[in-house]
Amino acid sequence: MEIHKNLGSGTEKYRPNLDDGPSSYFQKAEIFAKEFYSEELTRISSTKFESVSPDFFFREYIWVVHATGFSAKAVGKFFDKLLNAYGSYAILANEDFSTAWSRIQPVCNNKLKASSIHKMAKLMTSEFSDWGTFKSTRLISPQTLAQLPHVGPVTCFHLARNIGILDCVKPDLHLVRMAEHWGFKDCDEMCLSIQKEYDYPLGIIDLILWYSASTFGTLEIKKDGQR
Repeated sequence: MEIHKNLGSGTEKYRPNLDDGPSSYFQKAEIFAKEFYSEELTRISSTKFESVSPDFFFREYIWVVHATGFSAKAVGKFFDKLLNAYGSYAILANEDFSTAWSRIQPVCNNKLKASSIHKMAKLMTSEFSDWGTFKSTRLISPQTLAQLPHVGPVTCFHLARNIGILDCVKPDLHLVRMAEHWGFKDCDEMCLSIQKEYDYPLGIIDLILWYSASTFGTLEIKKDGQR
């Protein structure tokens, strides 16, 4: 999870200038992220894919599914209640969806996402007898993650990073705008360029850029016809 805090006033001095170029922008973004999100950076940086447990994966999966198309700041406000509503994947998998939905709906009224998470719980209990085998077949890369319920070609990179696959970049709305603004062919090329100067995995460069851009915005570089 990458909780997005309501920081209020006092952050303006950390605002990067998008016209200063990727290196200068990242330098200020790094200072901002370390000041306000050091715990999140440390936790995600230290997550090792080989150590990810079923419970850890299921929690991150729930976070990513509910954050898709929604504000991370908003999801963070009710996420603990949401986790309690879903319960453990093993118990959820043995329930009818209608039973689970009666608990989940009062917390978050998104039936499609709830149904997808119910399907994921069933998948986890029906397909693997050995967690290591399940990880190495179903969760090993963004491409395999993209085949899971409600995880698509963009969301898969978000989930990959959060379970310790740190050599990938999520083409987030803000990052796409920045890459185009700075003349890169895509977000990967942009983050690889930054990585030449800053010793971070690509997924952490992505995260630092996202924390800054989602806080200070990128609307001033939005092109006509672009999201």
